[in-house]
Amino acid sequence: MFRRPVALALFAFSFLTTSVPGWAETSRAVRDVIEEVVVTARKREENIQETPLAVTALSGEDLRDAGIDNVQDLSKSVPSLQINKGQGNQIYIRGIGERTGFVRVDPTVGVYLDGLFLPRADGQLLDTVDVDSLQVLRGPQGTLFGKNTTGGALVLTLAKPHEEFEGYVEAGLGSYDTRKLRAGVNLPVTDRFFTRVAFNAVYNEGYMKDVGDDARSNSEEGISALFQTRWDASDTLTVENLLFFGDSSGVMTNTNCNITRDDALFVDGLALLWAGDTDASQGRAFRENCESNSREQQGDLTADKGPNPMLEQDFQSVLFGSTATWELTENYLLKAILGVRRAEEGPIQTADNDGGPMDYNEAYNNEPSIRKSYSLELQLNGSALNNRLNFTTGLFAAAERNTETFTLLTNLIGLDATSLSQLASGQDPTRPASPLGTTPVVGALTGDPLLQSDFELDNATYAAFLQASYDLTEALQLTLGVRYTQEVRKSGLTVIGTDLNDLTTRLQAADPRYVPLTPPGPLAALSGGQTKGLYTFAGSWLEDPVGIASNVFRDQDGDGIPDYKMDWANTSRFDADETFSQVTPMLSLSYVFDEYQLENTPFEALTTYFTYSDGFKSGFSEPRGVEGLARIEPEEVANLELGFKMDLLDRRMRLNIATYNMDYRNMQLVTVSNDSAGNLIVVFTNAGEATIRGSEMELSWLPFAGAVVSLNYSNNNYFYSEFEDTDLKELALRGNAVPVDRSGEPFPAAPEESASLGLQMTFPTDIGLITPRLDISYKGDVFFGLDATSAEVYRDDERNAGANEYVLVDLRLTWMNDAGDWRVTAYGTNILDKRYINSTVAVTDSIGTFNQGYGDPRVYGVDVTWSF
Repeated sequence: MFRRPVALALFAFSFLTTSVPGWAETSRAVRDVIEEVVVTARKREENIQETPLAVTALSGEDLRDAGIDNVQDLSKSVPSLQINKGQGNQIYIRGIGERTGFVRVDPTVGVYLDGLFLPRADGQLLDTVDVDSLQVLRGPQGTLFGKNTTGGALVLTLAKPHEEFEGYVEAGLGSYDTRKLRAGVNLPVTDRFFTRVAFNAVYNEGYMKDVGDDARSNSEEGISALFQTRWDASDTLTVENLLFFGDSSGVMTNTNCNITRDDALFVDGLALLWAGDTDASQGRAFRENCESNSREQQGDLTADKGPNPMLEQDFQSVLFGSTATWELTENYLLKAILGVRRAEEGPIQTADNDGGPMDYNEAYNNEPSIRKSYSLELQLNGSALNNRLNFTTGLFAAAERNTETFTLLTNLIGLDATSLSQLASGQDPTRPASPLGTTPVVGALTGDPLLQSDFELDNATYAAFLQASYDLTEALQLTLGVRYTQEVRKSGLTVIGTDLNDLTTRLQAADPRYVPLTPPGPLAALSGGQTKGLYTFAGSWLEDPVGIASNVFRDQDGDGIPDYKMDWANTSRFDADETFSQVTPMLSLSYVFDEYQLENTPFEALTTYFTYSDGFKSGFSEPRGVEGLARIEPEEVANLELGFKMDLLDRRMRLNIATYNMDYRNMQLVTVSNDSAGNLIVVFTNAGEATIRGSEMELSWLPFAGAVVSLNYSNNNYFYSEFEDTDLKELALRGNAVPVDRSGEPFPAAPEESASLGLQMTFPTDIGLITPRLDISYKGDVFFGLDATSAEVYRDDERNAGANEYVLVDLRLTWMNDAGDWRVTAYGTNILDKRYINSTVAVTDSIGTFNQGYGDPRVYGVDVTWSF
């Protein structure tokens, strides 16, 4: 329940309204009214309080005051925004996000840097170095932005080159051997040509110990550089260029593991035996592998994932952008925005599904992933009819070329002959009563031990858009917008299985007791009617026959993947050419009350608005193992929103409220399935229909000069009205597509309720300005299930597949000299050292594990900044 944040807010309000003797006489250096905020959410400069849109705007100074060094830190203070760590940089607005990071899937939240669309989530969490402002647009952005997005958009604007020489240098030290250095300088070259250079470097050793190699995970080492130019070619033409380079490396987020369900297919549901199992009646190895890496076994901030070099991640990106702005006349402005980007991500383990140090079930991108993109946008902004009509229209085109190699390791598995006979007759298998069992069967019981999918995507986007606002009266404004979008997606998929002939040769050479299972064999339910790759073992379960076989293919070349030979001579190739198109309209009515209407009221300004808007996220072709590519339909949303924006108390308080209803069709959700060869696959599907009803509140208050209070709150109620899945056990054992109704389960990966409270006071003193700041953030319970029965175990106990609510407390203390050129900040984040889960997944039907990644523990440090 939402009790603690409210109590803290009431305490803060009562404290700050207490009189402070002598404050009025000593506070002339600090602000005592809320300043006007200008946003570009509608591609033109507007007062945020008159913009009919739910938007949070933060200046570079706001980001610095709150200690926001990375876009991810916004999750603490922006309503309805959730950014989870882990593979893919998962960004959610109002419960809508994308969990996987696969290149074939468009993000639901668009990120824009100086008007350039960043198409892939891997490059979105830019350091907020040299950022002039940041805007978070909530709700579908279906008209004006470069790509339709159903959740919202993050819009970053860089500080621009200008006429004066100035700059800054900032250095910082912190816990976990954190070291950071950032600098920027503005260098005018002539009276018409200006440049700006910025640099950022950061290093930390990570906070989660890995006992496998006595190192730490969650580490970071990165460097980025930004070079900008501005050329005033004439009084009406300006050309701005930017070149960004980033190189980051480190060790990915580590996790602990718990078993969520005893009858999961890989735990006890199929009576399987794994490497390390020597008792056919128990089958403990898979369970013990996960539980050996539980938080209960390993202790706080410690994990055991085994030696695996693919936990290390490496990412490089280069971005070039050019914007030409031409003032055609006093009322018409033409803008052209060109973007070119190349990124490369090195091989990385994307999922450790078994959750422990053994290589039972893993997923990898085992080849570098190359992402190239190009975009061009033409905008015409203008006004007419004595400025009563303001409009933005234009064209957008983009092209992407992405490659991604995804490899799934299931490894070799065992099954007793009696259990196998039960499968052959359509029964649920049970374990033998005796530890010795009968005859061991070892091999590719769930498809290929190693299955590789090489995916290629050529994506072209074309769009035309128009949005116009007309002042029906001085107070009432009507806004209409429409966008036509066409997505052309050419996908190629090459599937490479394990060379089973080589597997047989090597296995029998190592131990001739492994004898190929003679066709037809009783394993059609698990192996798609194939017995190739299955072997009886002329020995006992006491000898660990699965472990002996797996050891033959252990990783000896050091790439982190067991050394199975791939069957390159028998690859399967699939191609798809899909086109998706959509028209997304919007309509908004806003009313701005004038000063006469607000006379004798507490309001200094008041705007109310009602908006209807559509959003569209492109469909794509989805790899489904040996079945090839399947068409996934576009995700669509219709949003109804009512908002109020008000300034009160002599402009010392600002309160913005929005309430909304969003109806989704064909939601693109990730689920777990298997292909006809028995391979377990993670796939996208269209979930049918869903609704999100919620409200958001943002409050800023200056109770007296120098004091700032901010209070933000959001509540989103998510529910599926239609979500049909398939019973995985029935599909795997008997090939029956039995439907499962998942409409009653919660949305994943985002809390329904979140809040934040910020308190900041600036004290002028004889030695300069002293500013203490307190930030308290709250996140409600979160469901992290992926498949159909995760919601069941979550309802039994939230800890089985979710994260409990938590409160984080951050402190900052800043000194700035009277000249304003030196600043020293001491900070502590999560000062109560709260443990909270923020990157995780529970897969209950199949592997039965819940992998939990923890957010940052208590971190403290000091930053020193010199401005010149």
